[in-house]
Parts: sequence; C-alpha cells; structure tokens
Amino acid sequence: MKARLTAERLFSNPPLTGDAPRDVRVSPDGRCASWLRVAEDDRERLDLWGADLESGRPECWLKATDLPSETTPGVAERDERERRRLFGHGINRQTWRADSMGLLIEASGTGYLLDAQTRSTRRITPSGHRYTDIRLSSRCLFISYVENGSLYLLHLESGIERAVARSGEATVSFGTADFLAQEEMHRFDGHWWSPDDSAIAFTRVDVAPVDPIRRFGAGGLQTVRQRYPFAGASNPAVELGRYDLASGETSWLTWSDDPDDYLARVGFANRDLILQVQNRAQNRLRVKVVPPRQSRARLLFEETSETWVNLNDNFTPLGRGDCLWTSERDGFSHLYRHRDGKLEQLTRGAGHIEKVLHADSERALVSGWFETPTERHLYSIALDTRELSRLTSAGWHEVTASRDGQTLLDWCSSLGNPGELRARRANAPFRTLSGTRIDGNHPYRQYLDSHSTPTLGSLKAEDGQVLHYRLTRPRTGSGHAPGSGFPLIVWVYGGPGAQTVRNAWPPLALQLFAQNGFGVLELDNRGTANRGRAFEKPLFRRLGDTEVCDQVAGARHAAGLEWVDGNRIGVFGHSYGGYMTLMCMARAPDLFRAGASVAPVTDWRLYDTHYTERYLGHPEDNAEGYEASSVFPWLDGLRGKLLVMHGMADDNVLYAHTMKLQRALQERHIPFELMTYPGSKHALQERDVSIHRFKLVLDFFRRAL
Repeated sequence: MKARLTAERLFSNPPLTGDAPRDVRVSPDGRCASWLRVAEDDRERLDLWGADLESGRPECWLKATDLPSETTPGVAERDERERRRLFGHGINRQTWRADSMGLLIEASGTGYLLDAQTRSTRRITPSGHRYTDIRLSSRCLFISYVENGSLYLLHLESGIERAVARSGEATVSFGTADFLAQEEMHRFDGHWWSPDDSAIAFTRVDVAPVDPIRRFGAGGLQTVRQRYPFAGASNPAVELGRYDLASGETSWLTWSDDPDDYLARVGFANRDLILQVQNRAQNRLRVKVVPPRQSRARLLFEETSETWVNLNDNFTPLGRGDCLWTSERDGFSHLYRHRDGKLEQLTRGAGHIEKVLHADSERALVSGWFETPTERHLYSIALDTRELSRLTSAGWHEVTASRDGQTLLDWCSSLGNPGELRARRANAPFRTLSGTRIDGNHPYRQYLDSHSTPTLGSLKAEDGQVLHYRLTRPRTGSGHAPGSGFPLIVWVYGGPGAQTVRNAWPPLALQLFAQNGFGVLELDNRGTANRGRAFEKPLFRRLGDTEVCDQVAGARHAAGLEWVDGNRIGVFGHSYGGYMTLMCMARAPDLFRAGASVAPVTDWRLYDTHYTERYLGHPEDNAEGYEASSVFPWLDGLRGKLLVMHGMADDNVLYAHTMKLQRALQERHIPFELMTYPGSKHALQERDVSIHRFKLVLDFFRRAL
C-alpha cells in the first residue's frame, strides 16, 4: 500500500526538505561557500554548512547545539525573527570576514566568530546580554549591535565597548529598522558601516507619533501595547545620523523633501552615503547622495509612476561616479547605466531583471527572466555591446556571486527536481556540490510513489494578458468514487509583491492535499509580482476586484478538465490569500463552495500605511476604493462553507480583522467555523500549530466538498 502524506509527518522530524540551503554566501576570495541548512534531527533548527570549492565536499561547519543553550528571546529579538520570517532557532545569520578567514555567526542574540580553517568559535558580544542587529564592520575591526534601543560598537582586539547612541526614551530606538521598514520595505538594517570603518550611518526611530493599541500577546491571553501605523494615520519619525569614529561625534543628515517621506534604502558607495527616498504616495522614488563631511543629500536621479514605484536593491557602483540601476520606466524592470547625469538603458523587451548580482567595467551578472516568468535565470550583460547571454538551464535559479564575480553558486530546482547546489569558478562549467536525491535514505522516499508532479499552463485574462498557473493533480484513492471527478482546491495568495507559479520544486504542503484526494490550482493573477507595470496596474486604487476575476477564470478553466468535479471547488489562502478567499467566496458563490481563510485582511483601513497606501492611496482621497476593497460590502453574497483561522498575537494582520468579520457574519446570520491560536503571530509556524491547522483544513474540506 502506498504511503500517504499526513500533516503530522509534514511538520515532524526528520525534516522532509532534505538539504535545501538557505542564506547562501561566497567567501570574498571565492574559495569557499557557506549556507544554513535545516538540521537532520530538528526541522526547526538551522546549522551552518560549508564547502571548500576546490574539494567540493559539503560539511557541517557548526551545529547550533554546539553553542551555549538558547534562552528565551526578548521582545525585540522575537520581532526581528518574525519580520525576517525566521521561524525556528539555532543560527539565524552568517557573514564572511573581508579577509575570508572566518565568519560572524548570530545565534540566540549572541555574536560569535568562527575560524574558517579550525571551525572553532569564540563569543564576541559581551556576556550576560542578548542583542539584535549584530554586524561586523567592513574591515573586521569592530562589531556593532543594539540592546534596548541603544547602538553600541566594540573594538574586537581591545574589547572596548563604545556607545554610539543611547536611548533614554521608551519610544526611541537607534540602529534598528522600524516595523514598516522591515515588514513592507524589506529594509532590515538600521545601521551601516562605511567601507573604511571610519563611520557608521544609523537611524533614530521615534514611534511616539503612532497611536498605541492593545492586542493579545505572544505569551498567551495577556494584552500588550503596540504602536500600529494604520492607513491614513501617522508614521514613526525617522532621522539619519552619521557617527564619526575618530571624533566620536554624530552629524544629523537632511535626507527628506517632506516630513512624510520614507527612508527606503541606505548604503555606502566608497565614503558616500547613497539613499533611496520615497514620498508617502510612493509614486516617486529619489536616489540621493550624501558625500562625507556634508549633511544635506543631493539628488542623483528619480523614478516616477502613475501608480507606484517598486523598491529594489540594485544600485551598484561602477567607479568614477557611474552606477547600474534597474528601472521600470519603460514598463518592465530593465538595467540602466547612470553616468554624466543620465540613465542609459542597457536591456529592452518583455522581461524582468530582479537582482544585480555583480558588475565591473565590462559586464553585469543579473538574475531574472526574459523568456518566461515561470523561470528565473542567470544572465551576463556586456555593458558596451549590451549583449545578453543566458547562463543557466531550465528551472528556477537562485544565484550568489563572489565579490569579483568569478565564483558563482546556484541553487536550482524544477517541478521534478528537488534541487541541487552548483558552483562555477572562472567561467568553467557549473559542477554539483550537493543535490537532493530522494533515494532510499531520504525521509520523503516512502511518499514518492504517491507524489504528484505538478504541471504548468496558461490562459488569457479578460484584457488579453497571459495568466500562468500550476496544477497538481490528485492521486487516486482516499475514498474517491470511481467515475466521478475530484474536488479542487484553489490555493491562492494573489497579492502584489509575490509570485507563486514557478518551474521550481513546490512546497510539500501541496502534496498533503494531492495525496489526500484533492487537486490543487495555483494561479498568479494580475497584480502579482515580476510581470511589469501593465500587469500590476489593475490593482491601483481598488483591491479584490481584478484578482478575483482572474482566480474565477482559472477555476472555471480547471472545472472543464475531465478529472475535476466543477461542483466541488474550494479556495484556501493565508494573509492576502485569506482576504482573497473571502472575496472569491462572496463574489463568486456559485463557483466556490467552501473556503478556508487564514489571517485575512478584512478592512484595509485596519492595515498599515506603507503597504495599503501604495495601492489604495490615502483613505481621505479614495474612500470609495477603500470601501469597495474591504470584504464587508460583499458578505451578503457568501453562501458556501467557511472556516476562518487567525493567530491571536498577530502583530501584522491584527486579530481585529477577524473580530470585525465575526461580528459582520453574525449580524447577517451567516454560519462559519472559527479557530484561533492564542500566542501565535501572523505566520502560524509553530510545529503544533502547523499540524493542528493543516489537519483542521483537510478535515474541513473533506466535510465541505
């Protein structure tokens, strides 16, 4: 009898993910690779692995269990992990020394230096305390860290600690990114070392302008105070300082054009500070420079849009004042060269450059797509001739480059390949360092006979744009009646900034449904990421309309397949996907007979400023759009079976969203099922919570469909 995957097994040990790497790094000299990997005996622990690229033999360099026992993390540390989506324990960050002699390891609020040759470690942060934002200086002379909102540096040779900025106010913090920067801008740093270790740039964040609320806490049913920047309300006040190590003095920089501006990116190019500054409407992004010994930022260039400007991390200095940059000004994300005050376009056509990995005077290495958005590739671009060359084969590639661009690490997978880590040095062919082989020793081997390999497909949206989908067909059995169609689950996210449909090894949670008798459809509707401005634009000033239209088109397409029972279609999603679940059920009740909505946004006035206003504008300027985008005007149409789930300590999509939904459903006498998770935040990633919610979702869809 074929083994069938269960929720208990999916979230238990040994982990089914095999040896998939995370946070892949290349040593500055290009000789070694390092990465984090889930431990073989604990799916929630990350250990450090590495390889000498000459021998090519991966080894475990450091087990987290070899470090002092982890104690309970503090509030700031828990918040940092939540924003970074670090849901386990063990080693959470690793950074190579500039001389390639070792790495800075962060674990349990402590910084360690690991010797790359002996693999020995020594603690470098002061004992008796836990820290966040631990950073190694550019020349490895210092480390810096944050404790209780204060920023410190420590000279590694002498052990002398110095306070860069002390916080004496409960609402003020130095050197750490605020909630909006981390959660919505994906800026996780709040301080930055200059390349010569002469200065630190750092933020001062004051959350006093943000009104406090009370929500349930992570420890259980007690309430905690949180300052949450609701759409239309005040944001934290962010200042930027530059601390000079020689003088011990801080100069405060004038970086904004308006008090409502966002400090989206900060970094050094030589001794110049390079800033990216958004206006609050996010339809303008200005790239600015602050030279040393100056305090006012001057404009290099700017991006504008009729809708919004997407952020990126692709500002890449070339020397002599030139730089590379990616812009969507022609409709797609392309590579540009900035010199002599002008931007010169280097790539064209349908495609999307996601990341600049390396650049020198002759070429740039970038990742993205130019053939199909369901694959990500590595490309080389000659800066003079603008010739584009693809360097990778079919699949989804996540590439890391060494400082000189001569060493490349490529984690690649596809629908039928769980993944392999490959390395290339000095233009030689890629060779495999490690690969995930589901053989007799792999913990997923017993489920392989029941495994269903997904297929990719496409259809047209009502405006003619192509929509890509991934379809996982169910395996026979599990009580399925011969001759009848299978039930289908539309697994949806659907929101901006994300892409689901890829020629990559899919999450094994899909197999949980497929091996239990459900087909699964995933579709990237208009508004999702990496497809260009025209694909995203339909969401502007109105959410939950175009996305629902496209998901309905996908579900109706799937309902026409011979193995699908069109009368048994459900929808399931988390976060924006939870919102989409509610909107799909309410707006297409004849199609979606059941839905499981996890941590849903229900009223966009209750979500944060940076995300919500990017798409809907300020509530005072688009009251009609906010109303139409919430779920409440549509609830009268909801007729199917509904399950709602939410973590009660959610500090991102507050539990208030579900509380408001509960009341509205009760007022309309609409029955629904509810499961709450005390102490859990937005991700709901705790092992017991994961097992419980997926067992519940499977049971719900069995009953409802």
